[in-house]
Amino acid sequence: MGQRHQLFVIARINGRYRQLCAIHHQWLYGHTALRRCRDTLNIFENATNRMPLQQELTIAAKQDDDFWDAADSYRTEKNSHIPFPFIMTCLIVGASFNLDGYFHGVLVEPFYMAYDQGDNNNGITIFDITNLDNVRYCFVDFFGMESKREVDLMTPLSARTYLEAEYELDEVDEEVGLLPLLDTFKARHLVTTSALSDTWPDGEWQDGPVEEADSPANISSGDGTAATADENPGRIQLKEPAASVQKDKTKSLRDQSMDSLLDLLLDPSQDPSALMAEAEILTDFVPKLRRRLYHQAATLPPSASHLILLEKALQQDVNVDLSPFKLFSVGHLSKLVAKLRNGTMRSVNLSDMPDLTEDDLALILGGHSTSTKQAEGVIASSGNFIETMGNVASIILLDTPKISVDFVAAHLGHYDVWHSQLLRRPLNTSHRYGEELPALQFSGPNTVSQLVWVGISSMQSCDSKLRMPNGKIDWSDLKYSVEASSRFSGNPGLKYRNYLLDVPLPVAKTAHGLRRLMQYLTSPKLGWFEDWPKAAARCFATTSAVEEGVSSSVGPLSSTFNLDNDRHSDNFVQLGKEMYLKPGQWAIVLIHEAYDAKNQAALDKRELEAVNMFGPRGQEEMKQWPAEDGVRAFKPLKRLRYAFAKALPQSESSNQQRFHITDVPGYVKHVLAETSKDRSAEIERLCAWWEKASLGFGEGTGYYEDDDRAGILQRIYSDEGFEMGSSMKSRPIDPFEDITKMMSLSRTEG
Repeated sequence: MGQRHQLFVIARINGRYRQLCAIHHQWLYGHTALRRCRDTLNIFENATNRMPLQQELTIAAKQDDDFWDAADSYRTEKNSHIPFPFIMTCLIVGASFNLDGYFHGVLVEPFYMAYDQGDNNNGITIFDITNLDNVRYCFVDFFGMESKREVDLMTPLSARTYLEAEYELDEVDEEVGLLPLLDTFKARHLVTTSALSDTWPDGEWQDGPVEEADSPANISSGDGTAATADENPGRIQLKEPAASVQKDKTKSLRDQSMDSLLDLLLDPSQDPSALMAEAEILTDFVPKLRRRLYHQAATLPPSASHLILLEKALQQDVNVDLSPFKLFSVGHLSKLVAKLRNGTMRSVNLSDMPDLTEDDLALILGGHSTSTKQAEGVIASSGNFIETMGNVASIILLDTPKISVDFVAAHLGHYDVWHSQLLRRPLNTSHRYGEELPALQFSGPNTVSQLVWVGISSMQSCDSKLRMPNGKIDWSDLKYSVEASSRFSGNPGLKYRNYLLDVPLPVAKTAHGLRRLMQYLTSPKLGWFEDWPKAAARCFATTSAVEEGVSSSVGPLSSTFNLDNDRHSDNFVQLGKEMYLKPGQWAIVLIHEAYDAKNQAALDKRELEAVNMFGPRGQEEMKQWPAEDGVRAFKPLKRLRYAFAKALPQSESSNQQRFHITDVPGYVKHVLAETSKDRSAEIERLCAWWEKASLGFGEGTGYYEDDDRAGILQRIYSDEGFEMGSSMKSRPIDPFEDITKMMSLSRTEG
C-alpha cells in the first residue's frame, strides 16, 4: 500500500556521472513531491552546507572504478555502507520533513541502486549536485506511473509537467497553492538527458521539451569545477590542480606581473616579509594569493614563509579549508589555526586526513594533546577546547577514520561537527538484522544530554480523578506502568520517554532546535503524531551554530530520535546507566498535555464525548469535578510547555535528586557566563532572539512555570522511574492513543 517514489542524487565525478545515494519514500506524489523537491534543492544550495557537500564530492573523486560497481549481493558490506553520509542526510531531511507539520519516514537504499530497481508507483526524483551554485532536478516516469494523465517516459520532466499529470492546476490551486509552488521552480534547470544516460547507460533515455529555465540563454556551466576559489570561498576543486599556474600570454601586463610576484613570494628560499608590505597595497593581491595557494595546495611545501602567506590569504575567511594542504604537519596547522581562530574564522575543515589522530586534532584545535592534558591531571573535555578555539563554532571532520565518535562526544560537544561516522550512525540499517548501536553520550560541563517527553493524553486531561483541588494535575496519581504504555490500555498511566541527545548541541543550536521542535509540534497541519521523535531529530539537525536560525542548514541526526520506534527493531540502542542525569548535565523537559488532540476545539469536543458516552454515570462524575462557587476549577487544555533542568549534587540531608530549573534565557546565561571568554554580546543576542521568537508561540505554548516541576523530574529520575520508564529496552511507548477505542474498552469492561 502506498504511492511509492524513489529519490536519487548524482554528480559528475572525474568526467563521468555517478550516483551518490538513493532513498525510498512510501507515499510521495503530486504537489507533495514538488514540495519535497523544493526543500531538498534549498538544502543542497544552502551556504552553510557548501563545504561538507563539496568535501564529499572531493572524496568521491578519489574512488576507483571498482568502487562504483554494483555489488552482487543485497547484503554485502558495500551495500550497508553509506559512502557519502552528509549528502545522504541532506536528501533524507529534504524529502521527509518540513516545519509546517509534515513528516514521512524514508528508507535508505544502496547508493548504486538503478533508477528502476525500486518498488514504484509515482516516478522518481533526481538531483544533480555537480555545480552547487546551480543544483539541477527532474522527475522521471520510467514505466507508466499511476496518474490521471500520461507523460513522456524516460525523459526529464519539469515540475509543471509532473504536476499536470495529476491535477488541473486552476481547479485545485486555491486549496493547495500550486501556482505559487510552481513559481519556485521557474529559474531552476533540469537534469540533462545526457547526464541521465551517463549515470544509467542501460536506460533508453529520451530528450524532453526545452523548458524556459533551460533555454540556451539561461544555461550555465554544469561542470562543478568551473567556479574558482576566490569566486566561491571555501570551495574545493574536484580535479587535482597543476603544481603551478602557467602564465597565459593573453593576460594583461598587470596579471602577468601579479603572477611573477606570487612566484617570488612562494619561493621557499625567499623571505616574503619584504615584499608583503608593498603587495598588500594591490586590491587584488589577497584573492589571487589565496587562489594560487589552493591551486598548489597538494604540493606546497611547509615553511615559515608559506605559513605567513596562508595566514594572510585566509585571515578574512569565515570558512577555512585546510584539508588540501597535505604536506603541512600537525605543528604547522596548529600554528595557523592559533593565528586565525580569534579573527573572522567560524568554521575549519580538517577532512580527508586519513592519518590524523585524536592527539593531532587536540593539538591543532587546542594547542595541546589529550594525552598531555591527562598526564597533567586535567581531563580534556569540550570545556578545555572552548576556551582556546576563539570564534570557531564548527569543525568538519569527514573521512578522518582515526577520529572516533567517542572522541567527538567527549571533546567537541560545544561545536557543530560534521563527522562521517557520526553522520552514519542514525542511518545505519544493521540494527534491522539484530545488531545494536552502542550508546553515545556527549559529556563535558553544561552539556544538554537528554530530552524528556512527558505525555498526558486527552482522556487523562479530562479525568477529574487525576486533578488536585486546585485543578492542577496530580502527578502522584499518574503513575508510569508498562501496561499503560501499550496502545489500548485503560490504565491512565504516565507516559514519558528519555532520549539521549547523541549529537553535538552548542548553546545557540540547542535554543534554535527547541524552538523548531515546539513550532513543529504545535503546527495545525501536524500529521501522524507517532513520528514526532524522528521529526525532532530533524528539528535539531537543521540549525547552525555559525548561521543562527538558518533552516536549511543540515547536521547529524540524533540516533535515539531517528531510530525511535523503528518498525524493524524494538531494541536498537544499548542504553542503561547513560539515562541517568549526572550532576552538571542538562535535560530539556517537554510537558505535553492532550498531545493526541488536534487542537483545543477537538479537546473540548472529546471532553464532552467522554461525559456523554458514560451517560448518567458520566454526568454524576462531572458533578464531582473540583469546583469553586459552582465554577469548575480546571479546564482541560492542549498545551506544550518546556523547561531546562540541570542536575545538582544530592544534599547530605536528602537522597532526592535536586535540579536547577530555568527557561531558555536562563540556560543561555548560565552556560555562557561560565566560560572565561566574555560572551555578553552572544548572550544578549540569543536572549533577544528568544524573546522575539516566543511571541510566535500560540496560547498554551511556552515555559513550564508551575511549582511542581521538580516533583515531575524527581519521579522520572527516581530508581523506580529509571527502571520502568526510561529504559529503551522496555516495550516502546506508542504515544498516539485511539481515544474512541479506549472509551469503548472501558465501557465494555464496566
